[in-house]
This record gives sequence, structure tokens and C-alpha cells, in this order.
Amino acid sequence: MEAAILKSFTYKNTGGNGAGVVVLDEQISNDKKQEIANKVGLSETAFIFKQNENDYYVSFFTPVCEVDLCGHATIAAFYYLGKIGQIKGNNETKSLYQNTKAGRLKIEITFKGQDVDYVLMQQSEPRIYGEIKEKKQIADSLNIDEKLIGLTNYDIAPTIVSTGLKDILIPVGSREVLNSLEADFKMIEDISYENDVVGYHVFTIEDSIIYARNFAPKVGINEECATGTSNGALGSLLYSKGAPNQMEVIQGESMNERSLIYVKVEYHNEVMDVYVGGKAFVEGFIKV
Repeated sequence: MEAAILKSFTYKNTGGNGAGVVVLDEQISNDKKQEIANKVGLSETAFIFKQNENDYYVSFFTPVCEVDLCGHATIAAFYYLGKIGQIKGNNETKSLYQNTKAGRLKIEITFKGQDVDYVLMQQSEPRIYGEIKEKKQIADSLNIDEKLIGLTNYDIAPTIVSTGLKDILIPVGSREVLNSLEADFKMIEDISYENDVVGYHVFTIEDSIIYARNFAPKVGINEECATGTSNGALGSLLYSKGAPNQMEVIQGESMNERSLIYVKVEYHNEVMDVYVGGKAFVEGFIKV
């Protein structure tokens, strides 16, 4: 068995977030999946099993635990299925579904010619759990003054939001502040446990482009350079505050792994549909 190693949410063919992808001919135990994910050693590895032409079962494991959903690993998985020809298209967008612990979610794979151009994934219906009024503890965990939390053009406090995984979304005043954060991972882990979230998604807006950093030490990821589910949650929150329905998020700048995530928000039958997506490429393979 082998795991393909891909970069997802790439920016001008560079950067992106690494994910493992294992295509299964038959299901294997969760213990075996955990063993493989630990060997791959990336933030998440996706295990994908074809149920029928339109449905795939997908599970996600970090090196230390299973998570309900992972955006960049989803993009990697379905990009890879297109690259190896398990899913085919020709100058079209193919729609199918992944069945995950976060629900049955739509996938859109856009082909340029017969090659995959980019992948979009539907998120779970957004849930806004509420604001965190006490900013000082969060500011201390990022080693900044609490006055630097907030945005000029949007009235947004640190807010817990989920489109599959719960994060605390934290606005900061500028790109300079964002890139100079010195995260206290132990404090962030403790605050994440206290609030029953995966971690922090810290962001700012400059010239209509969103810039973000993601910290999730609770699940073994101090920082990663591209996170689909967190940016889906962020897109839903910003849209609810008056932002446009299509957004671009640049993440990983401070890690020298600049990544680009597309976010699209639509309304269907009075329900907010959130999609995140991007481009990817195959980096190599690991025997597992």
C-alpha cells in the first residue's frame, strides 16, 4: 500500500499544505489508519473508499487522532482521484459526494481539458456558537495587546464558528500584526479545551484580500499553512457581516508557504451553503 503526498491550496504553483492520500480497495481498521497517518507524518491523511459512482467514504487522521473533516486533505484526495483517472472529465465540472463524520458533502471537480484544474468542497451548514467576550486571555496567548484584536471595517469579536470543525475566529488589526504573532501553544491548547474547539483561526483583511494563520496544538498541529474548514467558517462569518459571497484567503505567509484558498457562499432554500477549494499537485509517494 502507498500514500500519495500532495500539496493543496497552492498559490501560483508554490506553497500549499501537505496531505497524505490513501485510496482503499477495501476498508481497513481505524487503528491501521492511525498507524499509517502517523507514518506519513503530515497534519492530515485522507483515506478514501469508493462506494458508488457518486459517493465516496472519506475519513481523516492526524498523526495523533481522527478528525471529522479536513479541507486541504479533501482537496488533495479528489484532485488525486482525477489525476489517476478514477474520476474523469473533459472541460466540465463533475459533482459527486463525500461521506464523512461531518456529513454527506458535495464535491465539485473542474477539469481543464482532461486534467483537473481545481476542486471545491461543500462544508457543513455553518453554526455560529457565539462570541468570546474576554479578549485578554486570547491576546495573551498570542503575545499581543488586546487592543489589537478587531477590524476597522467589521464589527467582529473572537467568535466560535463551525462548518465541520469548531474554531475560534480571531480578527487582528493588520497584516503586520498577524505575521508577527508569537503564539503560546500551551495556552492555545488549554483555551481550545476550555471552549471545546480545535484551535484558533486568526485573520485580517487588507485590500479586500483575507490573510490568515491557523493554530491547532490541541490536535498536534502547532500551525499549518492552509486550512479549508477554518476558512469556510471564516467565510460564513464574514458573509453574515456583509462581506461579498466570494473571497480569497492567503494563509501560510509567515511560514514561507503561501497558500490560496477560495471561499464561495450561496443561499439555497434559506440555508447557507459554503464551499472552499483550490488547486493542488502531487509531490511524491510513501510506502505504508
